[in-house]
Amino acid sequence: MTNTDPRILIAGAGPSGLILALALCRNGVPVRVIDKLATPALGQRGPGITEILRTLGVLDDVNKVAISPVPIRTYALPEGTVPLKIINMTTPLDLTPTYPFRDFILIGQNRLEAILRAALQAYSCEVEFGTSLASFIQDTNGVDATIVKGDGHEEVQRFDFLVGADGARGVVRKQLGLTFLGESRPELHAIIGDVRVEGLGQDASIFFYWHMWGELTSNSGCVFLRPTGEPGLFGLIMSLSGLGLDDEAVMNDRAAFQDALTTITGRKDLKILELVWVAHWSPNIRMTEKFSSGRCFLAGDAAHVHSPTGGQGLNSGAQDSFNLAWKLALVVNGHAPMTLLDSYDEERALVIKEMLHKTTSLLNLTTSSSQDDSSRWDRGGPLLMLGVNYRWSTIVLDEQVEKNTVTAPKDPYGVQIQGLKAGDRAPDASELKDIRGGGPSSVRLFDVFDLSRHTVLIFNASPDTYNAVLAQISRYPQGLVRCVVVVCRGVLGAGIKGSEMVLEDMMGHAYGSYHFEGGCNIVAVRPDGILGAVVRSPEAIGRYFSQIFAL
Repeated sequence: MTNTDPRILIAGAGPSGLILALALCRNGVPVRVIDKLATPALGQRGPGITEILRTLGVLDDVNKVAISPVPIRTYALPEGTVPLKIINMTTPLDLTPTYPFRDFILIGQNRLEAILRAALQAYSCEVEFGTSLASFIQDTNGVDATIVKGDGHEEVQRFDFLVGADGARGVVRKQLGLTFLGESRPELHAIIGDVRVEGLGQDASIFFYWHMWGELTSNSGCVFLRPTGEPGLFGLIMSLSGLGLDDEAVMNDRAAFQDALTTITGRKDLKILELVWVAHWSPNIRMTEKFSSGRCFLAGDAAHVHSPTGGQGLNSGAQDSFNLAWKLALVVNGHAPMTLLDSYDEERALVIKEMLHKTTSLLNLTTSSSQDDSSRWDRGGPLLMLGVNYRWSTIVLDEQVEKNTVTAPKDPYGVQIQGLKAGDRAPDASELKDIRGGGPSSVRLFDVFDLSRHTVLIFNASPDTYNAVLAQISRYPQGLVRCVVVVCRGVLGAGIKGSEMVLEDMMGHAYGSYHFEGGCNIVAVRPDGILGAVVRSPEAIGRYFSQIFAL
């Protein structure tokens, strides 16, 4: 496949834009990705990421350079050399067949972007740096974008859709006239960046901790040095507190930073060797009124910004892109109606609203005066984002809930979720045996789910049920849905004809994870790994797909 005729323009080559581009390319949709920066951005920035990268096929490359979450080590002042206490930000969780990834991995944003750009090259898609979106005009059939290259050359190109992943100051949101509702916290002004530091020590343990001197609420300042996985390179957070770094004129003055570091930590042995990048920062907590307008969409920081407390930024932007990609692909390829795209705003806005609530609550707690409250550093539980769901979405179908049953309160982060329902993350299950194919002796459901099509799982299936489901699926273009039968150990799936996959649940993990009420035994897993349907009959699975696909 070549990228000679892009159908979608993505403005912004940060993680959200690149993840969207890669997901679309893997769905056979050519894209054009532009970024106003002349070269890729430096720095670690938001380092947390979750299991989406596995589906994109880049997790192995990421794991080569990523590190695991590390605790915070605080130091006693004024000398700043004696460790005071260790604060764990997450509680290590055992991996299970349902949750094979139960913690963040930490990778610098610059490294992640490089991996994603390399993956895009396999689809002949190169990010065009030094290229800006100047303006655009949309109509009912497409978007005319005026694009300006670094040399001033201007061109107008037509696309089916435009996605703004161009950050909080991006052109797309502004030209759509969408408001950015929320607040700013200038009183929490700090400096962030990446610095090369020596003097912390020679043993390897220095790379297994965040190093912290002072308190965020202290007038004498506070410094965090976070390991990056690269020896000597640390992510920096430094409160200002009258240390002479407020002026932009000193932002590249290594001596000024050295003086501030020595003043806060009390340590003369810590030496700043290089300021890789540094910038002023203060919290902005905002989200746009809606995530789309006509044929234009927003993703990541272009749609929402917030405090980094909680590590939700990069992850929530990735989920925006993952949610939008499969829907855009179906519409662009003529397999779904335009109305399917309405569900992007419907599903993501409520999740982001809750995310802003959680990260703001953590910000308030983290910057409070309660120095001994370890809960302000807790980044586990719902912040792992495994409970993020779309149970309320109009495009999901769940027959476990009777029509007259009172609907449960919406819980987008899954803090109080009970049972598995449509709209939830589809669980994994390992140690499955493909008793039809000639593939690996043991597979897992995450190997079966597909970024470019729905996967229908049938449990306790009779041949009649299976054939009836196939009849429903056959109404839609070939390749959009894969049907998989999951049988208990020792059941050979006799009478189930055709070349579709039959998996024997050798250890009961699949049946244990996919336990439903009311006799439901058919589920549809969306390309973004979400349960689109939990139903009792082939006819119901047909009703679900009728609102997804265009006949």
